[in-house]
Amino acid sequence: MNEEGRSIGELLEDETVRERRGALRGRIRAAGITVQDILCCEDSSGFLGPGHADAYTVVLARSGGYLRRIAGEEFFVDASGGYLTRPGDEHRVAHPIGPGDRSTEIRLGAELFADRFDGPPLSRRFTVTGATDVHHRALLAAARRGAEDFELGERLHRLLDDVAASAGHWRTDTSRRPAAARAHARLVRDVCAVLAGGPPGLLLSLEELARAVGASPHHLSRVFRAVTGTTLTHHRNELRLRGVLHALEEGEGGLRTLAYAYGFADQAHLTRVCRSHTGCVPSALRGVLADRA
Repeated sequence: MNEEGRSIGELLEDETVRERRGALRGRIRAAGITVQDILCCEDSSGFLGPGHADAYTVVLARSGGYLRRIAGEEFFVDASGGYLTRPGDEHRVAHPIGPGDRSTEIRLGAELFADRFDGPPLSRRFTVTGATDVHHRALLAAARRGAEDFELGERLHRLLDDVAASAGHWRTDTSRRPAAARAHARLVRDVCAVLAGGPPGLLLSLEELARAVGASPHHLSRVFRAVTGTTLTHHRNELRLRGVLHALEEGEGGLRTLAYAYGFADQAHLTRVCRSHTGCVPSALRGVLADRA
């Protein structure tokens, strides 16, 4: 099922790939851990399933977005983070913004999982820092360059440590007014779906974004922070930056072109945001994410 040599566009148009709802773009096995780079070709806007998790997994999204329902909890997954599963978890998935999302699934043993993610999380859905996202993408780039298993294993353990340390969990429904809590969660899912589609959603003003999800700017901003623990501005900047990094991974465009495509004022603005979120400038990250040394 490894179609690493074909473009995403080719895979999305391939009927065989679409019938099996996805493509495996690469696999890493190192340090007793399996990592799979997955392109999802499912385009159902409604929930499919149920399925049941057969392993402890840490899933990190890299582009696009989709709805997940795990053990009764429903949330939107985008490139700002990912989610955890445990064996036996019932799960369903929906793709309201269409196919083509990219995720990395890390399957690990019970002991390795417990060492880092022991205890019930506030939410299965989590966010990661910009620096952790870079380490994630750099691991995949190192594998594409043919790095030795020793190096990949070390990178994997560092990434898992980073995820555990930086993961910011979304809040679960602890409200005394369950109906209001459900409405707030639905509003956050809706706005995440708009932003996860990339441009033009990422180019909307706050007022336009609020209109798109049927809320006032003040209400949207307040609810988003209450549910996710971060501001809409920070979340939007993370997605803009990760869109640029994904484009660099795919060999798309120059930095100036990407800066304008993702709504930055200019390349200098992109550089400032990138340094603030990841500690690195985009030109340096281009080399880190390249398929060849």
